[in-house]
Amino acid sequence: MTTQTMTAQTFADLPPIRMETTTAANPLKSVLVTVFVLKIAIAAFLIATVSLAPPVSANAHSTTLASN
Repeated sequence: MTTQTMTAQTFADLPPIRMETTTAANPLKSVLVTVFVLKIAIAAFLIATVSLAPPVSANAHSTTLASN
């Protein structure tokens, strides 16, 4: 059997810590943000339209015509 010696790693043996380089922003990021903003704006418009619509029971004339 061979005897293995364990040596502690010193700070001098460690590789130097380097700052990561910043990568360029994705060119489609602005498109993604624009799509999300448009989706939120359209959803808000549709919710506002539905909330401002009169209830169906308010117009009895259309239900009378539909049943005939």
